[in-house]
Amino acid sequence: MKRPCALLLLAVAALLVAAPRGTAEVVRPAPSVAFPATGGKPRTLASFKGQPLILLLADSPSRGSFKAQLKELEGSFDRLAIRSTVVAAGFKAGDPGTVRTNVPLVLLPEGAAACAAFQLKGEFAIVLIGPDGNIDYQTGKVLNMNRILEVMQNSYEIQKAARRGGAGGR
Repeated sequence: MKRPCALLLLAVAALLVAAPRGTAEVVRPAPSVAFPATGGKPRTLASFKGQPLILLLADSPSRGSFKAQLKELEGSFDRLAIRSTVVAAGFKAGDPGTVRTNVPLVLLPEGAAACAAFQLKGEFAIVLIGPDGNIDYQTGKVLNMNRILEVMQNSYEIQKAARRGGAGGR
């Protein structure tokens, strides 16, 4: 009885060693949305690679869901600042004017283009983009801070560990 079990174990081990190791490629890359930056040089969302990015998209800044999400971010922004998180907003309605908040907010002047690129359905969406440029989460619902942090932490750490495992086996 011991011999067949040992042979089975060896066969399974051989299959695991021979199986190609997966790499955690960017599965769902964020669309390239350009906007003017200081100095007139255009930037894209990809220029924030290496930093987590929270993108808020809405019809206008007066939408209740946008205001509720911004309020959620304001309540615990220090927890995002520690991670060097960038928060950006784009609006279908065009230039939003002034958005009053204590959260450092990058306002995308081409908000309608950003809404189209991220396929905004409805009046509001929040998009969590990992430091690798991957869209880790996108929803039309307001997220609480714990959920945002959970997605940011787990998505990136799991992908980073998978990359290390994939690169180390080659």
